[in-house]
Amino acid sequence: DDPVTPADGKPRPQLETLIYGLVRNYVNRKTENKCGTTWDNITKRPKIKDEKTGRERLDIPKDYSDAREKIVSDVFLAMRSRREQDFVDYFTATICSVGQYLPADDFPTVAQALIQEPDKVKTITLLALSANS
Repeated sequence: DDPVTPADGKPRPQLETLIYGLVRNYVNRKTENKCGTTWDNITKRPKIKDEKTGRERLDIPKDYSDAREKIVSDVFLAMRSRREQDFVDYFTATICSVGQYLPADDFPTVAQALIQEPDKVKTITLLALSANS
């Protein structure tokens, strides 16, 4: 069994992509729960014209962006100081506290990385949090 290409011939996502998706889903669900609105609803709102650039952009409610920023900041700061098993425990208790879709073929990639390379997962997770702020 090739760890890079499953039987269907499609390449498996890299660890970085998998963690980014888990973090993005966590941040989205927590923000939606806190604000009572979904990202999909925000994208359906009429766009506004940015006065500085003249370009149209999404009209993201302040409570939504503030909640998202606080969620990301809190998790980032909590993860930053954790090491090895403490990080692994926090990652699984936090990021996995919301429903996550992780295909069965990708589960071992994340699980093995958490067990064997927690510092690598931590670095990727902190980058993913920053990218999702």
